[in-house]
Amino acid sequence: MQAAWTGNYIDHKCPFTGNVSIRGRILAGKVKSTKMNRTIVMRRDYLHYIKKYQRYEKRHTNISAHISPCFRCSEGDTVIIGQCRPLSKTVRFNVLRVIPAGSAGNKKGFSGF
Repeated sequence: MQAAWTGNYIDHKCPFTGNVSIRGRILAGKVKSTKMNRTIVMRRDYLHYIKKYQRYEKRHTNISAHISPCFRCSEGDTVIIGQCRPLSKTVRFNVLRVIPAGSAGNKKGFSGF
């Protein structure tokens, strides 16, 4: 985030330097794709409870989010995104923080839950 305040780039959709306010949901997930220009696809895994069987099933959803040029992001990184106004047809979120893959340490257990 420090690069966002000290950088000399122009991005009107950036929550730090542009005219976009973050309101609503704050979500976390893994980066699935970085192939678009200034946009990433984040995969969010969650558990859905089935009442009949009293068990959980794994589900996921893909969310498109705008990423500012101040962030360096690659596939597999964990990102924290915040909801904002619609920026395009599919983008309603903005990247707030990028946590590089492998920096979480060696935690055992369920990954992502």
